[in-house]
Amino acid sequence: MQLVELGGTRVVTIGPDDSIDEAIALLDANHFRHLPVVDKGRILGMVSDRDLLRAVGMIPSEQRTASHAGPARVGATRISQVMSAPVTTIAADAPADQGASLMLEKNIRALPLVYRDRLAGIVTQTDFLKCYLDDRKIAKLEGWRFRKVGDHMTSPVVTLGPNDTFRHAARVMQTNRFRHVPIVEDGRLVGIVSDRDMRRFLGGFEVESEDDIDDLRTHRPEISMTDVMTRQPKTTHVREALAEVADIMVSQRFGALPVMDEDRIVGIITEADLLRHFVAACKG
Repeated sequence: MQLVELGGTRVVTIGPDDSIDEAIALLDANHFRHLPVVDKGRILGMVSDRDLLRAVGMIPSEQRTASHAGPARVGATRISQVMSAPVTTIAADAPADQGASLMLEKNIRALPLVYRDRLAGIVTQTDFLKCYLDDRKIAKLEGWRFRKVGDHMTSPVVTLGPNDTFRHAARVMQTNRFRHVPIVEDGRLVGIVSDRDMRRFLGGFEVESEDDIDDLRTHRPEISMTDVMTRQPKTTHVREALAEVADIMVSQRFGALPVMDEDRIVGIITEADLLRHFVAACKG
């Protein structure tokens, strides 16, 4: 199976001189996590939720100025200032398992497909999850889709509390490269926070000057996970089949599910966990 068969050929893109506000609007309107940055048909980079988080201040200013000259500033205005470049791409006709392995190696969630150096499509981790569900050849291989969640989840799981501050949560997610963190109170799961939740929350702040940065620093310590988290998150069970988890993630647009054993959270399973199992199944 080629990657172009798995991914989409209709790609929403943005230009390097377009604004961050335009990127946020496109991501929200289309329920995307990534946008290729294209100029005259050539792909120059990618912009993601995480890039936008950096743009609006998730990373402390002292870290941003470590690699950039000039004063620290939250609120870059153009996509070229925040996009990830150079961008990792792959041939549109490459085998699916090769693309999946590349995404895991580079720790990326979307992979632009190219044909003759031009953008020809895009494949995401969610596209690979569909292989757990449909009638493609890989889905018909006996057994692999019905392995149990408990054998493939990430455990033990790092959690936050509802009263943990936004700044602390941002540091935990950045340091560990997490995209989802369950929120636990007195041993009970009460919510989950994602990088998208964090970006949407910060997107409500207008940051145009150093005074705005100081205002963010002043008020951010008061912001807790109670203000940001998704309450009553969808969960799965250690004995659930991976195919069921993939179905939930695809249909409800979740990137991760907390894993429960009775009423205890014992792990988390992500799109990347399912992608790793997909690659292993392809290799036989």
